[in-house]
Amino acid sequence: MSDSFHRPPKIPRWIVQRILPRTERMFLSGDFDEIYNSIYREKGRMKADIWYWLQVVQSLPKVLFNSFYWSFVMLKNYLKITLRHLQRQKGYSLINIAGLSVGMACFILIILFIKYEFSYEEHHANADRIYKIYVEHHLPTGVNKIRSSPVPLVETLHNEIPEIQDFTRMQTIGNPLVRYDDRGFYEDGLVFVDPGILTMFSFHFVAGDKEQALKDKNSAVLTEDMAVKYFGRENPIGKSLVLNNRLSILVNGVMRNHPENSNIQPDILISFSTIEDIAGQEYMTNWLTQIVQSYILVPEHTSVPHLEEKIQAAFKKHVRENDDRILKLDKFSRMHLYSELEDTGDIKTIYIFMAIGFLIILTACINFMNLATARSVKRAKEVGLRKVVGAVRGQLIKQFIGESAVFSALSLFLALILVFLFLPTLNNLTGQFVRFEDLGRAEIILSLFGIVFLVGFLSGSYPALFLSAFQPANVLKGTLKSGTKGGLFRKILVVAQFSISIILIVCTIILSKQLHYIQNRPLGFKKDQIVVIRNSDRRRNLAPLKEELLRNPKISGVTCSLQLPSSIGMYNNVTWEGAVGDKQIEIIHNRVDYDFLDTYEIELLAGRNFSKEYPSDTQRGIDQNSTRSIIINEEAVRRFGWKEPVGKRVIQVYGERRIYFTVIGVIKDFHFSSLRNPIKPMNFFLSLDSNRYISVKVLSQDISGTLKFIEESWKKLAPESPIEYFFLDTVFGRRYRSEERLQRLFGYFSGLAIFIACLGLFGLASFAAEQRTKEIGIRKVLGASETSLIILLSKEFTLLVLIANLAAWPLAYLAMRNWLEGFAYRIQLNNHLGFFLLASAVALVIAWLTVSFQAIKASLVNPIDSLRYE
Repeated sequence: MSDSFHRPPKIPRWIVQRILPRTERMFLSGDFDEIYNSIYREKGRMKADIWYWLQVVQSLPKVLFNSFYWSFVMLKNYLKITLRHLQRQKGYSLINIAGLSVGMACFILIILFIKYEFSYEEHHANADRIYKIYVEHHLPTGVNKIRSSPVPLVETLHNEIPEIQDFTRMQTIGNPLVRYDDRGFYEDGLVFVDPGILTMFSFHFVAGDKEQALKDKNSAVLTEDMAVKYFGRENPIGKSLVLNNRLSILVNGVMRNHPENSNIQPDILISFSTIEDIAGQEYMTNWLTQIVQSYILVPEHTSVPHLEEKIQAAFKKHVRENDDRILKLDKFSRMHLYSELEDTGDIKTIYIFMAIGFLIILTACINFMNLATARSVKRAKEVGLRKVVGAVRGQLIKQFIGESAVFSALSLFLALILVFLFLPTLNNLTGQFVRFEDLGRAEIILSLFGIVFLVGFLSGSYPALFLSAFQPANVLKGTLKSGTKGGLFRKILVVAQFSISIILIVCTIILSKQLHYIQNRPLGFKKDQIVVIRNSDRRRNLAPLKEELLRNPKISGVTCSLQLPSSIGMYNNVTWEGAVGDKQIEIIHNRVDYDFLDTYEIELLAGRNFSKEYPSDTQRGIDQNSTRSIIINEEAVRRFGWKEPVGKRVIQVYGERRIYFTVIGVIKDFHFSSLRNPIKPMNFFLSLDSNRYISVKVLSQDISGTLKFIEESWKKLAPESPIEYFFLDTVFGRRYRSEERLQRLFGYFSGLAIFIACLGLFGLASFAAEQRTKEIGIRKVLGASETSLIILLSKEFTLLVLIANLAAWPLAYLAMRNWLEGFAYRIQLNNHLGFFLLASAVALVIAWLTVSFQAIKASLVNPIDSLRYE
């Protein structure tokens, strides 16, 4: 045989390379190779391979046992050393654990918040297969998206397009009165739906036949709460409810209450065919008006663009040729966070809180890194001795990262206690229903382990690399210095900490300022001391009620309208006198009575108000010679391009029909929707019936007595209907609730970030004072005053905080400018740069007070004790 080298089998040789200790790997591996080649030459390859495999099999258990045993011994040793450091350095350990605990608690709360937001509609098994149909209008001013669609649309599409497996329409009719015997309530959760809703959505039945429950006209399904509300302990199946005192509804099913993390939460489902008895046959065949919410169920992996094309083609067959509406699909499972049409969650808010959570946990990790590297000299001899007795750098890195993992695990335990204590506060701020038990979910548990690993690695990585790099010779000679590199890194970390804190403070202040601006900006009408009564029966004659109410001297005005000035949302397409070609725009409209402008103090700029002296105010505008009077706002005048609007014609386009209006007055623009949106063109026309709301302006004296009078007056008019009223200003309190919550959360988190940063600064200042103990003693002996010593110890940290301000300003400015762009009406950020200085001053004062505490403490020490300090 040849004397050349024969390589052992790949797999056992690879195992040998992995299991042998690193210090013995080269020698033992070489011995194995020599013996293998000797057997190969004497007995052949097969026997050599068998020998090699036997050595691996025999050695593996012992090597693995030794590896685990000594790893356990080292782990035990590292843990013991860590606990000793905790005991010996109680102050610094407390600062580290407190900072990490608060940071991790914030991070966990934010994870729970985000997880809850992403959990919306998860309980619906078909959530990824359900789509909502919405309508787009492409206008010169942009794309207008409408979340509703024509009544006959979705049923027609289901019949003509095979991909649409099922459908449902959802339609509300305000707050109808629902009665059973002597119990009557106005319900805002009553929805008319098609039977498909019960198969598309995961509504779980507790009574009744799910497949048949909504098949028939005048049938209904209730939630458990509604069943108890109306029937108590009685079996509701087969019993009847009365809708608006005239329509009998048979209860065929009871379903479980809906989970809180859902935007589809109807309390009473009524078969859609029932609505024909209320609105008439014309309503069911109207392709022009978008009034219902339409949902479809499609197979998995359906091509949405292709399906949209088929839907558009089917739609075009049933409308006029020049109909410019475009139908689009919105995925149900994504609607809560990603939809531009629904007023629900917002993915931008999720991104904001992800960033806040990361910044706060980063701030806590910076504390640990700062204090660990600052106190590195204290552990230099330990590192040197370990290296002398054979420890390699990798082992030291593992040790120090392991120590930080122990700190992280202890902090996690305390963080969970903080989460338990403050979870109700988070729910109160966000309006969520997160439970502490949610932490037991598999994905949350994995996240918690991930937090421990992440925090342990982040906070221990730099100290581990820094300490493990010490040279044993320098350490044992006593020539090791902390060096400029570690000091510079600590300064950078302090700047980063306070930059984060200042950014959060600036954002909190700007959020508060914008919130105050939108809450207090003049709306163009009076909203205070307006009591609004809901009228469930629009056929009811409200004139006697108005007369009765106005007899009370504490009531200064009463008006009836289809919609309130705070929420006008109905619109029509119109063209106008002087329009170029067939140009049209969308115009918002409202029906009001004679007293609407006066009651709400809306300013009339030109022309006149509606008046009983002008019969044309009420006549139908069926042709150019028979026009109806309207009042328009300034924005409509601008869009029409008119200089003298009074007397001009506006033509409402309703399919092939044209309805003609004459402008009799122009009102000043007022905000009838959120200040996130610009004011749109609007018109009022006179309506003395079919009004949904009665607005009553009351004086500030004896409001409770006035409310009692209103209730008694209502009972005279409608004894069969309970009164439901509210103050108009409460609507505005709810309108900006999301911004208010965001501002409060920013306030809390910025305060916690400052607290964590100050903990770290406190520790660093304490360490700096400790390191300069002898210097302070010498300076005091030489006559230095306590004030000069305080300035000496504080000026470095003061400079770092000032640098942090300069780093934070541009980032905070860009973040707030981007957020403010979401509002059509907003503060001018360039006019409020003083708030940046205010945030800087707040951070500087807090930091200076933190450092000064340690500086004052050090300056008051007896110089004799300082000179004796070691």
